[in-house]
Amino acid sequence: MRSRSTKGLSAVAMAIASLLGPPGLESEIVDRVVAIVGTEAVTLSEIDLEIRLEALLNNSDFVGIGDRGENVLRRLIDRRLILQDLLLTPFLIVQEDEVEQQIEMLRAQRFLGGRDFEAALLHYRLTEADCRSFLDEQISFERYVSFRFKTGLDAGQPAIEAYYRDEYSRQQRALGEAVAPLAAVSAAIAEVIVERQANELLEERLNVLRSLNRIESRLSPGGRANP
Repeated sequence: MRSRSTKGLSAVAMAIASLLGPPGLESEIVDRVVAIVGTEAVTLSEIDLEIRLEALLNNSDFVGIGDRGENVLRRLIDRRLILQDLLLTPFLIVQEDEVEQQIEMLRAQRFLGGRDFEAALLHYRLTEADCRSFLDEQISFERYVSFRFKTGLDAGQPAIEAYYRDEYSRQQRALGEAVAPLAAVSAAIAEVIVERQANELLEERLNVLRSLNRIESRLSPGGRANP
């Protein structure tokens, strides 16, 4: 994974650099440091960028940071912790051609073979480099979780049967849908159980990383950075 150029800066240097204001943001948005994670900073522009990228990928309207800022900041802090942890396993680092493949898939599947990709980027005030960096981090995150927490996990038959009885069947009936035979949905249920187990292990690791790092949030309600 290729780190963004600002990630290597100290918190103080980042704060100074942020005063210059990143290109592509609305002119009235003044970039501010909204969190410190160890020796790295998270800025208001990163929250803005994350929400714009989500809007692009979900084909939804961008409505500004607003009340979503705090949740997005928590996600960015957790991702920063994970990406720092990922550096300890360099063989998991994403290669450039992998990101390129994801960009091409995005163009082909979501943007009519790429014909309106540039128009969409312009609409959301994004660059292709923004998308590449985002996809880089997403692939890195998924690879980290898969290698570190999913390796060796297995959903036993008792767990599959319990999920089928207590969750799947009840949910299907509540929705008025047919309940498929256990054999037909067993593999899908096993995947759900393994995913749930991996998420629990991930949260345990994040709790350790949070305890080992200085984490300071400066974001107030409404998406404004506290001094």
